Amino acid sequence: MPRAVARPATQLQEITVTARKRPEVEKDVPISLTTVEGTQLEDLSKTRSNADLARSVPNFNFVDLGGQSSNLANIRGVGSFSPVSPDDTSVVFYVDEAPQSVYGIAPSLLDTERVEVLRGPQGTLFGRNAQGGAVNIVSRLPTFDRSFSLAGEWGTKGYGLGELIANSPLIPDLLAGRVAMRYSNFGGDVPNILLGGNDAATKIGAFRGSLLYTPTDRTTVTFSGSYNKDDDTVPRWLLRGAADFPVSAVNPRNDVDRENQNYNLKVKHDFGPVVFDSVSNFQRTTSFQVTDLTDSLVFSKLTGLPPAFFSVPGADIANIGIGENTWMQELRLSAPKESTIGWTTGLNLFRTEVGLDGNARSVTPAFATATGIRNNDFTTNSYAAFGEATVPLVGALKGTLGLRATHEEKTASYRYRGVGTPGTVASYAQDLGLKDDFLTGRTGLSYDWARDFMTYATVARGYVTGGFPANSINNPLGKPEAPFAASTSWTYETGFKSELFGHRVKLTGALFFNDVKNGHLFVFNVPTASFTVATLDYQSSGGELEGTVRFMPGFEVFGGVGITRAELVNVPLGGATGAKNGGRVPNVAPVTANVGFQYQVSAAPLGLKGDFFVRGNYQFVGTRAADVANSFDLPSYGVVNGKFGWKGQNFDTYIFANNLLDERYEAFGQSFGPTTQSVRVGQGRIVGLGATAKF
Repeated sequence: MPRAVARPATQLQEITVTARKRPEVEKDVPISLTTVEGTQLEDLSKTRSNADLARSVPNFNFVDLGGQSSNLANIRGVGSFSPVSPDDTSVVFYVDEAPQSVYGIAPSLLDTERVEVLRGPQGTLFGRNAQGGAVNIVSRLPTFDRSFSLAGEWGTKGYGLGELIANSPLIPDLLAGRVAMRYSNFGGDVPNILLGGNDAATKIGAFRGSLLYTPTDRTTVTFSGSYNKDDDTVPRWLLRGAADFPVSAVNPRNDVDRENQNYNLKVKHDFGPVVFDSVSNFQRTTSFQVTDLTDSLVFSKLTGLPPAFFSVPGADIANIGIGENTWMQELRLSAPKESTIGWTTGLNLFRTEVGLDGNARSVTPAFATATGIRNNDFTTNSYAAFGEATVPLVGALKGTLGLRATHEEKTASYRYRGVGTPGTVASYAQDLGLKDDFLTGRTGLSYDWARDFMTYATVARGYVTGGFPANSINNPLGKPEAPFAASTSWTYETGFKSELFGHRVKLTGALFFNDVKNGHLFVFNVPTASFTVATLDYQSSGGELEGTVRFMPGFEVFGGVGITRAELVNVPLGGATGAKNGGRVPNVAPVTANVGFQYQVSAAPLGLKGDFFVRGNYQFVGTRAADVANSFDLPSYGVVNGKFGWKGQNFDTYIFANNLLDERYEAFGQSFGPTTQSVRVGQGRIVGLGATAKF
């Protein structure tokens, strides 16, 4: 299916999206969304895809917590601060319509057609826990053309990448296949003063094979199978303000290994007056993490003891394994694209089984509740019916109404065995269960003032399910784990979308207000060095403004800015969280912004075929509170990226720079008290060469 309508070279291309589960022109969709595609998508970091994607979208904050939490984010200030269960996220990442676990691998964006970032509650059509928004990642489908490409990149700090993409018809006009493979490596850029060498190394492997079957001109069947592997040694506990920061002092290195298998079957049939869609998905995700619980620099500063006291290999160590199986089946009926009334309705069945196994030992009293052997198992069954319609009312006025009814059943089984740590019990067992029925939805009005200018206003209901903490910190003390409550919200939004000056300028904007009850924010508990639930109310307000200008063929400038004010409200007096009324919601930047350009010009004046190109962007993230107590701030930062090269008919070559100014920004933080703060840092500068050959 084509995603862009061809226009003269002086005009911006028209983008087709599936933000409402049916193909629509982007500027006609009455919700705030950003579509990342083409060269902007191509230039995103191959080793830090989530962080780079978030910085490209106003009011989208990736929470780089590290460890096994790879898909954690907030949009407009709404989102989990640290997950305590596999489905505890208010911004859900979807790959080809299948929701990804917060413990799953960050999407590699291999051979991806586009990414749609949808702001505001998306519970009507996307469902589970999309209270803050959804990230809709759409992979490229096979076509009936024959193509083959090889790409490679080589850069500083041990960076390297190899990629192969092949597409071919297998039976003309009936069956086509596509294969995409990528491997990337980064050698690390955080010196380890105990072990030597560098921490923060990353190895990412990705594979996807897909088939397209078109038995009739009205029926399309696609099947894809993918395998992704991600190994990293990125440290989480770095002493803020240490000499030669950032430096690590753990032994052994933090090591996180993740694997994901994903199988997806889609069937689409156009009956004429109605279009039928079926999406069947199975995912298997496994991960294993080895963590030295005590960075020597951090805990020496905290306790006053010499660093050598915390440098004994294996004295404070945790091994955590997570296995997750997920099944999803969705059936939908939709109006055809040209229908006057646009509507979609369907049923969704979702099941996940998660097993978390931990084995930890520690000689440091602060980690008593982290020690022992754990075997915790969780299941979720979710059943939902949904529908949404946009109907012409009077003249150019349209009304939208959508509703989703969900029934969920969850169980938890906790099994703990002690390892002799003082203050812990020999064993503990606990079983829990809950059922929940809830409604999410949205309603709104839109008005087409002209063919290329639309305004809208919506009200949406958001919901994040309650559940059970995956990490049992009370069981070691002989106490039961307590369920956490569901979070609810109302979101009010108004905005506009426009194309101006003969489709040379695209300008969109929105204003919003979020009112969240029982937001899942969480607290880092210093005495137990663990995260605990803090369901707090908060509100956020602000807006986004984005624009793209095509000055001439081959020359575009684009950018956006987001403003968010997110504050805690109704905070109980005397609570142990340290939160106060009016305090800032953690990890929410008050200002996010990006600006970029791309310029392409013929190389003929130099006697060469093809074109020269240059692209660059600047991404800004404002100051953020590190925790709910606002004990310290993560400072603002800016990242500069660029690429310059030559593009021929069958061969491209270029030089590139990611984080050109080597900004070692602080991505996440934990306070151990007024004198000791630890942070997680972003990836530094990578400069290199790249080339692509096409056959």
